[in-house]
Amino acid sequence: MSFHSFVEKHWVKRSILSYLFLPFAFLFSLILTCRRTLYKLRIFHQYRAIIFVISVGNLTVGGNGKTPFTILLARALKEEGLKVAVSHRGYKGAYENMIKLISDEDQIFEDAQKAGDEPILIARNLKGIPVIVGKNRKAALKFLEEKVQPDVVILDDSFQHLKVHHDFDFLLFNGKKPIGNGFLTPAGMLREPKSAMKYADCFVLNDISGECGIPKIFKKYSTPIFSTSYHISHFIHYNNLEKCETSAFEGKKIYLLSGIGNPLSFEKSMRELDLKFAHHYQFDDHHEFSENEIASILKSANGQNVDAVITTEKDYVKLKKLGLDLERFYYAKLEVEINEMDTFNGIVRTIKKEIGT
Repeated sequence: MSFHSFVEKHWVKRSILSYLFLPFAFLFSLILTCRRTLYKLRIFHQYRAIIFVISVGNLTVGGNGKTPFTILLARALKEEGLKVAVSHRGYKGAYENMIKLISDEDQIFEDAQKAGDEPILIARNLKGIPVIVGKNRKAALKFLEEKVQPDVVILDDSFQHLKVHHDFDFLLFNGKKPIGNGFLTPAGMLREPKSAMKYADCFVLNDISGECGIPKIFKKYSTPIFSTSYHISHFIHYNNLEKCETSAFEGKKIYLLSGIGNPLSFEKSMRELDLKFAHHYQFDDHHEFSENEIASILKSANGQNVDAVITTEKDYVKLKKLGLDLERFYYAKLEVEINEMDTFNGIVRTIKKEIGT
């Protein structure tokens, strides 16, 4: 059983296995609640940066759209005249256990390819905005304070990282299954008890359909909330980076390939374009593709007369490093739209006012 199948069967829904793990989830909940309390009481020390710190995080395991939202938020803050930087852990990258600036206001550095898929994706889409990698967020903030001196730093995936103080917390949820079965891991997909929601400054429901309303769990809070919608705007060819419109794939035989947290969202975006696919090769999030895996997919594509293999932009970052012949490969360029722009713009203006620039 793949990880995605496991999540759907035991973490999104409630199963016998979910209930068997409940005692462990209860113990984990006690530990996490005590941890938050000790930080709030300042028994555990938090580093307070001299620059404004925004956290973009989530409460559940899996893809919740943190990276695309981080990109959107950074652009919005920059448009307000703020000097922005982004800090990313660099999960599974070569620089995860050190502090490494992979881009600055002028360029993406040559050795940035080693940083991991998500930091590279952020740097590629945020030209002119410095991106730093390393799981030690305190050290990353100190480096940025001394060397870059931004007005604001966005910490990607840091709601549970309490060693540094956050001035503003965006808490992101999947619009279809915001808290899964409602249980804490390992019985469910929650990374923290639901009570941790009270510490967020804003809720973001990602990839929500127009017909979906606000789930009941959010209505008990007075926290500002808005939602986003995803759509594929166009496709980019792997080799020549030429832009391709949807019409180029109509009537073609297509394979999908992804190693992301929410592969079903990728499928949904393709179906919304009325593009049918023969098969979707799904790998776990942050999967490091091997030459043998891709060679096997290429062999299948040749045997089945497949016209195109379409991936996400995040997968493009990883696959290009393999140096294989990817002539049939394209990646989907995803666009994120805020459904309640007045709420979002109001929050951005509030943040700018708090920074005092």
